[in-house]
Amino acid sequence: MTFKTQTGFFLKQLLKQISSSVVLVAVVTFIYIYLMQFVEHDLVWVPYLVVLFALIKTIYFTFFTFRQVNKSIKQCHSFRQLLWVFGLLVFLIIFSYAADFNCIAAANTASFNGLKTSGSLGYLSVLFEFFYFSVVTFAAIGYGDIVPLTTPAKLLVIMEIGQSFVLVVFGLSNINNIHTSIKNQ
Repeated sequence: MTFKTQTGFFLKQLLKQISSSVVLVAVVTFIYIYLMQFVEHDLVWVPYLVVLFALIKTIYFTFFTFRQVNKSIKQCHSFRQLLWVFGLLVFLIIFSYAADFNCIAAANTASFNGLKTSGSLGYLSVLFEFFYFSVVTFAAIGYGDIVPLTTPAKLLVIMEIGQSFVLVVFGLSNINNIHTSIKNQ
């Protein structure tokens, strides 16, 4: 019973502390979708605007969200809770970059090579392809089936790889902190 109570309390605290990040990702995604319907995609500056928004998001994740999650991790004492924290962060980062890649491709169809989409799903199939590409990029696997060709697309890939590296280092250092904390109890 105590375990369920602690887990419930931790999840509530976690959602409270990262809710601003979830809201930020959702708002930026909806802004992208809205703008991409009304902005003329042939404009040269549109992909660079997407890169600028992605840079702001990356800085936000790196400094604010990681600090909040670090506070939350110091309060938890189980690996299950740690996995919840990192799983949610990884999903948010991967999905937000998938939205960025989608916007870059909408602005310039020559930004990526190797996209395989079925015409019946339209936007959702393209979003799935970019989610897949984002997962492969985040994991630093790089199969090469989808390749960024333009400078803005390459900049986004570089930012996602950097973000994944920071998250892995952050995660490994905190696993050690939790392991030490559990030993001391």
